[in-house]
Amino acid sequence: MSFQVYTPAYPLHRFVRYFYSPTGKLPYREDKVMPSPQTDLKINFGDGFVAKRAEGAGTFAIDHKGWFMGIWDQYHTVVWPNDPDFIGVTFWPGGAHALMGIDINAVHNQFVPLDAIWGSFTDELRERLYEAPGYQARFALLERLLTARIDRTTKFEKIAPALSALRSGHAVAERSFTQKHLISLFNCVAGVPPKRLARLYRIQEVIDAIDQAHPIRWTAVAQDFLFADQAHFNKEFKFFTGHTPRDYLNRRKRVITETPEHAVHTRLLPTASDG
Repeated sequence: MSFQVYTPAYPLHRFVRYFYSPTGKLPYREDKVMPSPQTDLKINFGDGFVAKRAEGAGTFAIDHKGWFMGIWDQYHTVVWPNDPDFIGVTFWPGGAHALMGIDINAVHNQFVPLDAIWGSFTDELRERLYEAPGYQARFALLERLLTARIDRTTKFEKIAPALSALRSGHAVAERSFTQKHLISLFNCVAGVPPKRLARLYRIQEVIDAIDQAHPIRWTAVAQDFLFADQAHFNKEFKFFTGHTPRDYLNRRKRVITETPEHAVHTRLLPTASDG
């Protein structure tokens, strides 16, 4: 099982990285979801989901209609329904604020029901998408509906150059604001301050860059991604993913062997209970 993925056109692509939808039952009952600088929402048409915080810090059901997920500092675990049927939207940093108008920092490490954000529009959206004939029609309809909601971009545009710099791996060189004002804007629009967003980008880049087909020298990885030293890299990796680099690699290799179509989704890692 994999996902159908669709990249929306301009202007929506400035705010939305892609839409996605499952093509059948997922191969693992539970997946760890690795942290990312992006936020995410799901419009659900099937059974409900269950999520678990890192290190067993709490289990909670997610609203069956749909939900918005803020930025998470650490991994969380999702228990998939037996027959998943949903559309997901992955936003670039700042994109959800531009389309939904909410303070992204207020939903940090949280799932929020969509109707708490969009009210009656949530039911209208679900009904229209559910009636669309297939995922391609759903994607096209969702693109039109979200494009029509691009109307809260004032704060986004203020920090768009800084967001672009971080996305490209560069330091923020914004001189138009005081440091305090810049952090306040980032918290509201992107969900976290610039330094935390840069750390999330870096750990995502590390995970995406790991090539299981060749021997990996972790000291070289630490150097390539500008960690202070090996100990710093190990600490950051364990904090964000819940695994040591070696343990993570072993688990990722297992997924490549068992379900290579699932392995391409680098943010998803089956839990040990699925072994």
